[in-house]
Amino acid sequence: MKLLATCLLLFATLAFAESHEELIDRAFEAIEDDLSRHWSYTHTQENSEGLHVGRYDPRLPETERWELISVDAREPTASEIQDYLEKRRKEQDEDTDDDGEFESVAKGGSIALVEETDSYWLFSFEPVADSEEDLDIMASVDGTLRVNKDGHYVAEITLQNRGTIKPGKGVKIEKFLTRMAFAPIHEGGPVLPLSIEATIKGKAFLVVKFDEQEKVTYSNFERVVD
Repeated sequence: MKLLATCLLLFATLAFAESHEELIDRAFEAIEDDLSRHWSYTHTQENSEGLHVGRYDPRLPETERWELISVDAREPTASEIQDYLEKRRKEQDEDTDDDGEFESVAKGGSIALVEETDSYWLFSFEPVADSEEDLDIMASVDGTLRVNKDGHYVAEITLQNRGTIKPGKGVKIEKFLTRMAFAPIHEGGPVLPLSIEATIKGKAFLVVKFDEQEKVTYSNFERVVD
């Protein structure tokens, strides 16, 4: 009888864990997965290099899809436009290599329910490193994922260090934070990226301090037809 009860408990635990993964998979399916083909949008990026506002339109020829509108609220120079276009095209190429699946972000079997309220589920997970160079960093980073119940979509993904990260000789990262937010563009509408925030702060060889912050927001979405 005790063995049967143990087996039933184990089965229930596995079934519950599987339902978590299915729930998250459905939440990711709610996000539009091909932003570069079906949407025109405004891209606002703020970091140590300034405030850059650009516009993307997939209906234009491939070399003309990105436009730099302003830099620090002024008209951009020719060299700023050239640098901006090169960066955007490089990022676009890198995005095409990403399959966008949650399995590529979280280690299998690491998902756990942390909190449930009337409006959301909050899960924790162990993040996957994109490359061998990132293994030491991701080993000290925890991930959380919030799924909104109204509309059943991924609302936020956060990666944050739980202690000092030592990715290489003489380098210490005291703060590592990445937060991605998603939301419907209108009530009942498609779910699209809202913002990406990143912070990295630390010290190299005891004397060189670094403190980088960046925020990218997406706005003024317009659905386009292939």
